[in-house]
Amino acid sequence: MAFITIGMLELIHSFNIKSDKSILEVGIMENKYLIGSFLLGVFVQNIVAIIPTFADIFELHTLNSTQWIITIIISFMPIPIMELQKLVNKERLSKKNITKINYKEKTIY
Repeated sequence: MAFITIGMLELIHSFNIKSDKSILEVGIMENKYLIGSFLLGVFVQNIVAIIPTFADIFELHTLNSTQWIITIIISFMPIPIMELQKLVNKERLSKKNITKINYKEKTIY
C-alpha cells in the first residue's frame, strides 16, 4: 500500500510543482508531456500492483477497495497543502512588494 501511495502522491504532486502559481490559475491540461508522463506512470504502477507476476516481484499484496480509497485520498493531499502554501507565499510577497524570487540565482525582484 505504501509503494502505491507514495508513487501516486509523487505523480499527482508533479502538477503542483510545475509553477509558483495556483493550479487553478495555470490549468492542469496545459503541459501535454506532463499529462502523458502522469498517465504512463499511473498505468505502469497499476500494472505492477494488479498483475500477480509483477506484484510478486515487488512483494506487493492486492489492495481491497478501502485501501484503494485511502491510497487515493492520501495521494491527493499535496494539492490542498501546496495550494495553501502558494497562497501564503503570494500574500507574503505582496506585503513586501516583491514580485518574484529567483531561487537559483538567489535574487529578489
